[in-house]
Amino acid sequence: MRKRPRGAILVFLLTSCAAALPAIAQTSAPQQQVTVTVVNALPQPPQPVRAVAVIVMSQDVSEARGVTNADGRAQLGIPAHAVEQGGLRIALDGAGNLVIYQPADGQLPGLTATLTISLLPKGSAALLGPAQIQAMLQQMSLEISSLKKNGAQQSSTAQQQKADFGAAIADWALADGFSEQEVNQRVTQWAEGIEKASGEATKEQKALAELALRRYAQAAQLFNDAGDADKQQLSAEDAQEQSLEKQAKALQAAQQAVLDSARGALRQMLDHAQQAAGADQLNLQFHQATQTLQSAEATAQAEYKKHPGDAGFHALWLQALRASTNALESEGEISSAGQSLPFLAESVNNDELLAQEYAAMADRAETATAQNDLGIALTEEGLRASPDQAIALFDRAVHAFQSALDFQTKADFPKIWAATQMNLGDVLKDEGERVAGDKAAVLLNQAVEAYRNALQVYTKSDTANNWAITQNNLGNALQDEGERAAGDNALALLSQAVQAFESALEVYTKDELPRPRAGTEANLGNALTAEGTRTSGEKGIALMDEAVRAYRSALEVFTKTDVPQEWARVQNGLGSALLQEGRRVSANKAGALFEQAVKAFDSALEVRTKADLPQDWATTESDLGVALFLEGEHANGDQAKSLFNQSVQAYRSALEVRTRAGLPQDWAATQSNLGLVLIDEAQISAGGAAAALLDQAAQAFSSALEVFTKADLPQAWAATQNNLGMALMSEAAHTSGDKTAVLFDQAVAAFQHALEVRTQANLPQDWAATQENLGNALMTEGEIMGGEKAAPLFSQAIQAYQSALEIYTKAGSPSMWVMTQMNLIEAEFTAGRSESCLHQAQALADGDLLRPLLPDRSVFVLACAWNAGDKSSALGAEKTLLAEVGLATAGAWDFTGVNHYISTAPSFATGRSSWIALFTAVQNGDSAGMTAALHQLEPIMQQ
Repeated sequence: MRKRPRGAILVFLLTSCAAALPAIAQTSAPQQQVTVTVVNALPQPPQPVRAVAVIVMSQDVSEARGVTNADGRAQLGIPAHAVEQGGLRIALDGAGNLVIYQPADGQLPGLTATLTISLLPKGSAALLGPAQIQAMLQQMSLEISSLKKNGAQQSSTAQQQKADFGAAIADWALADGFSEQEVNQRVTQWAEGIEKASGEATKEQKALAELALRRYAQAAQLFNDAGDADKQQLSAEDAQEQSLEKQAKALQAAQQAVLDSARGALRQMLDHAQQAAGADQLNLQFHQATQTLQSAEATAQAEYKKHPGDAGFHALWLQALRASTNALESEGEISSAGQSLPFLAESVNNDELLAQEYAAMADRAETATAQNDLGIALTEEGLRASPDQAIALFDRAVHAFQSALDFQTKADFPKIWAATQMNLGDVLKDEGERVAGDKAAVLLNQAVEAYRNALQVYTKSDTANNWAITQNNLGNALQDEGERAAGDNALALLSQAVQAFESALEVYTKDELPRPRAGTEANLGNALTAEGTRTSGEKGIALMDEAVRAYRSALEVFTKTDVPQEWARVQNGLGSALLQEGRRVSANKAGALFEQAVKAFDSALEVRTKADLPQDWATTESDLGVALFLEGEHANGDQAKSLFNQSVQAYRSALEVRTRAGLPQDWAATQSNLGLVLIDEAQISAGGAAAALLDQAAQAFSSALEVFTKADLPQAWAATQNNLGMALMSEAAHTSGDKTAVLFDQAVAAFQHALEVRTQANLPQDWAATQENLGNALMTEGEIMGGEKAAPLFSQAIQAYQSALEIYTKAGSPSMWVMTQMNLIEAEFTAGRSESCLHQAQALADGDLLRPLLPDRSVFVLACAWNAGDKSSALGAEKTLLAEVGLATAGAWDFTGVNHYISTAPSFATGRSSWIALFTAVQNGDSAGMTAALHQLEPIMQQ
């Protein structure tokens, strides 16, 4: 269950989602970019001048600088204030014998994007052209005040001032490669030419001419006249500016009125679109609603593009974009998996755009909301995407939620902060469930942390519903984390999960919130089952029993009629809990629990069909295969064979959907389970059929190990190694010669591999089961192989059984305790430990055993007593066994290995054939054969 805050645009729309915010660019002061090209104008065509520093000056201040490249070009950024101020000049550094020809004196009356600077060698005649002389005089006239200042340091006479003006000309002449006389002559010629053409000359040219001819009073007057003309022009332009301002204000008012009206119309259009979409959604026409809102968004965007600087149009477009995004996600969430992805992908793109827009506006609250929406949309898309794509989408969603938390703090926005923490926890949990190894553990732990953060704000007293939702989600994350952990850590996490679900149930009452309560009860059942699986003894059974009660309580609300899929999910969970409980209780109770489990899975399959819910169907078919298999283990004869056949069929059905390419882990698990039932079916088959079934089982387990590796999935790897050992052990018993020893050795190695993960501390029940299997392999190999190799094998087998009995206690696991005790008795018998064997066999009371096992226990007492030389106990056991001949049941115990031992043991040399006949008759449930063999042995024992 997800808690999702977002901006509410349409009441009827579901929530939506997006990706990471781009960095907001930091801009410097505005500049005008100019490309300057410097050429030597003397050659034809002109040639570029490289490695020359080009400097743009403004009132003797360097505003920009660049060095020309091989093509003579330099890129300069001129500050806007310098461009607006004007009076720019170009200066060069490093030009050698070349000086500026054009623009004259380097003066720039205006600035364009490209500019060419022409150079000529010093002393070139063109440098004394009219334009160059006028530019020189103009610059000198602007510097007269500084000339006077410099002159005042020595003398204040007019003669000194004239000398300094002449010195400036002399400096200019020297810089451009001319004599002072030559420059003065050309300046005088220019000035006289201006006088002659006074009708065509400007006031400024006339003033410069008077200045050049040293007529300073006339020059001053002309400069003043030019200034007065400038003032008149400025006044005229001020008047024009004021007139234009009035016109502009009137136009602006008119434009504002038009814009206000346009915004009002756009706002009303968006309202109508939302109303239409809402009506369509109420009519379940979600695609029509989406189209309506997308069309409205397109109109709003077009209006905004017409007025890009208008905040009102911008806000209306963002509102329309969010409404359209919500509609896309709503349609994506109700569409089938394949059809939903295009809608969700488009909603993600829209949310990314919204996040960028609000970030650019520096609106923290809206940016956080957009990032949160983006995370939700990415999560929804990830839930529907392929496995490879899902992880990348979940990673982006995590980043989006974390970005949202950067903009919204717990102090400023506590409720929104908590809701985002919830969303972050959800996607971390979703991703953690889909990956393996350490990454999964890290993600799930982060999910738990996020949920606990949310609970800092959500309290039972203030926000009970949100508190309960968070507790429920926290329980799911803790359960997922616990199922991937080991030992005490796993139990602690699963116990915390149970506590979280029970906390949620404090709010979810059956009368007021029946469905949330039922959903949480189902989750509680899952957690109790997981905890019970890892707990030994009576406590483990009690946890399973609690799980069954939780599932049955949920089914009082989740009915097949009202919520068929939830009903089927809970039925499946109930079946799993019944299976686990059946594996713990005594044999006389287990059969009924397995039968109930089969019924629960069959019920689930009424809804979970291959056509409608293929993956759920495959899961339940696989679980049904387990239930049928375990029920078959507690049946006999044709009933057992029928149940095993049904189990195989269930697993093969599951593999129609669970392929290695599509669902590798599920495929491997089903292969492993298929191997188990093939082993049991082989045990009630004979000859070539049994050997073929066992070969299929070994192949199934080997296939599973292609996916279940110790590094990635250690517990599944260990379980499959255990199963492979069982298949190899059984196959070895159906072979002969050198292959037998090879298969037994491979089986023992497989069990020992399993024990690398299945330790007593971390997985006590699994450890005990594998120790039991290891003991069986070692004992059977010793019985069949015989000779010197047998003794150490029997010794290792006894040690393995004794280890298993540390977990399999009479109180906690009565059926497994009996089975292991019987195995230990057989191992001690075949190892020649007769007194210990007799003590163990006599310690098994009638009440500990099912009736079919009574003769099996008694024949061990008889043989162990005879082997120990205790004739009295042997004769007592003979009488007991004669009384129990009617209880013997075929297949209750397999004495093949015992007969191998008896066939060579010296202590059974006398009456060997009768001893073998007795054990064979007990194994086959042959009462007459038992009676005959006992009568044959009676005189031997009385000697």
